[in-house]
Amino acid sequence: MTLYGVILAGGRGERFWPESRRLKPKQLLTITGEHSLLETTLERVRSNVPFENLLVVTTDDLHLPIRQLLPRLPERNLLFEPMGKNTAVALAYAACIIERRDPRAVMVVLPSDHAMPEKEKFLSTLAIAVTVAQKDFLVTFGIVPNRPETGYGYIEVSDELLYGGEIPVYRASAFKEKPNLKLARSFVKSGRYLWNSGMFVWKVRAIMRAFEECMPSLHAGISKLKKALNSERWEAAVSEFYSEAENISIDYGVMERAENVAVVRADFRWDDVGSWSALERLQQEGEEGNVVSGEFVGIDTKDCVVYSKDGLVATIGVDNLVIIRMNDATLVCRKERAQDVKKLVSLLSDKGFEKYL
Repeated sequence: MTLYGVILAGGRGERFWPESRRLKPKQLLTITGEHSLLETTLERVRSNVPFENLLVVTTDDLHLPIRQLLPRLPERNLLFEPMGKNTAVALAYAACIIERRDPRAVMVVLPSDHAMPEKEKFLSTLAIAVTVAQKDFLVTFGIVPNRPETGYGYIEVSDELLYGGEIPVYRASAFKEKPNLKLARSFVKSGRYLWNSGMFVWKVRAIMRAFEECMPSLHAGISKLKKALNSERWEAAVSEFYSEAENISIDYGVMERAENVAVVRADFRWDDVGSWSALERLQQEGEEGNVVSGEFVGIDTKDCVVYSKDGLVATIGVDNLVIIRMNDATLVCRKERAQDVKKLVSLLSDKGFEKYL
């Protein structure tokens, strides 16, 4: 059994505008720590997954930035998508490549932009997930919630224990959409619901069977794609595969439909770093509850997230704001509206401000 890591790095990170841009999206930024989120993700699994078995799936236009960021990663391990078609297609593409290299491989699937500071706890949980995956389960990491979060999906676990011990694994009972606050509170109180992290472990053969059973049209596309492996038609075949495939996540396409889904109880610090407000959870609070990165002076300013890469931010009499300053653009919004930055990015495009994207 050989482990392969698949790092999903094709997102745009639009909620992290104005630092996240089209040619330098969130996963390439050093938002926390000294290294980019992508580099940190690769480093996190290197002790378990051989470096030569780490694959990064991303978009064509990020070829040069990622090549510069990861010069030691083999070129054949960079899988470039001709267009964005969500995670089911990206993982089918990666599975096709891995199956050709080692049909008995186990895939470890990780988003490129999550924060998990407790590395050893993550690796211990990963080891259990790999053990269960070898029994033909599709394993997902269910994060133990520490608050009633409305921005995440949830997984309800059944009473069927698949693996005991300090890190238990349960059969999945149901996947739940992002809830309202009242429902999120009931989920957390029940103890039966875990956050849906978007991290998975499975045998390549198991996910191929799941595609065949749950997404037959995608599986038909995979079969066509396999025939073009190592041929002159490969790039054209990949483009055809993407253009014909349904735009759907692996959660909707497979995990909610398959009967062999297992959930490992992941009890470690985790954050999807989904918006600027995440810095409150990832960085230490300063005076008056402010979280500051860069030069800042404030009077009667409290509970703000301030992030400056160019110059000083100065405030008077404000609270609960996100203030982001770059050399060519500045963002100011209420913290509770941080998720709406993605809408703002769309508006910038509509208004002709493409040069800032």
